[in-house]
Amino acid sequence: MLDSLNSRLNLKVAVPTTLSVFLILAAVSWVWKIPKPLLVFVGVTFCVWSFVFWGFRRRTVSSTSPASARLQVFQLLLIWVLITVLLLGGVYYIDRAGWLWHQLTGYNVTLAEDLSDLVDMPVADFIDEHPIFVIDSRDATKLILPKGDYELQETIVVPKGSSLTIEPGTFLRFGVGRSLISYSPIIARGTESEPIVFTAKRKWLKWGVVGVTNAGQSVFEHVRFEHGRQALINDVDFFGSLSLIETDAEIRNSQFINSFGKDGVYVRQSRVLIQGNIFRDTYKDGLDLDGGTGQISHNQFIDCDDEGIDLDENSDVQVFNNEILDSKGGRISAERDLDKIMSSNKFGYSGSN
Repeated sequence: MLDSLNSRLNLKVAVPTTLSVFLILAAVSWVWKIPKPLLVFVGVTFCVWSFVFWGFRRRTVSSTSPASARLQVFQLLLIWVLITVLLLGGVYYIDRAGWLWHQLTGYNVTLAEDLSDLVDMPVADFIDEHPIFVIDSRDATKLILPKGDYELQETIVVPKGSSLTIEPGTFLRFGVGRSLISYSPIIARGTESEPIVFTAKRKWLKWGVVGVTNAGQSVFEHVRFEHGRQALINDVDFFGSLSLIETDAEIRNSQFINSFGKDGVYVRQSRVLIQGNIFRDTYKDGLDLDGGTGQISHNQFIDCDDEGIDLDENSDVQVFNNEILDSKGGRISAERDLDKIMSSNKFGYSGSN
């Protein structure tokens, strides 16, 4: 009898409260353009907590007075807000890469790191700070990362005035949101049997990027990038799992898979040769050239959620013999020579269509 009475009393409060909350959420979404994922998350937490709250109230003696009803609503809403804030705060704290936060809220946030004091660090000091690296016996200004399996729990900055060679067969497993940023060239030449792999320590917590900026010629051959995201370091946006900023590079016979940043590879104001690579399952563009020049040929772009290749604002890029496949028949973006590019490359539907 008591359960039945309390159920009727709770319904009289719960139904109008729930309707009011969802009407307010709809109004807030319309006025402030709140992203849909955040609204869904907030709505789900409210429904789950309401179920728990009213289920508990069903087993306690309820009062029919307006004051009691207002108190119940206040308790419901206060604890709901606290639960939501704690859940979102926990995700923000745990996921420095911002991917889980983006999935829950719709806001694509990149946490900034200021490591500018490391850019001019002497090579000897760098070795003391990061003993996994060694000095090249033939040139004391050059760094080598010997073949091995490494976990990087902090962002590493390779200073100016050096170069970094990564040996074949090396695995680099990055902690959440951590990156390798180099102000010197990176030479990463793997082999078909011993590729160099850049991946996440835990796949569900994405890492940052490998970024090369304001350096000489870099080489990435037989490398594999997985589960990377993006980074904002020293006021520079690194939008791709591999980001090249004002630095020339060759990228050959490599794979860029499951990229969760803006791009699989991001190039800005650089001359590049990108040949024989696979770009697959990227969150936005497979390859984005922002003021870049060079050649893009004999690559595969499969299931990139935006364009396979984004060439906007580029006028001196040769693009031919690439295969671009996705659920919409293959997409590419170019402001100039689009007809020529379309006729020189293959477009089609991917197997996921």
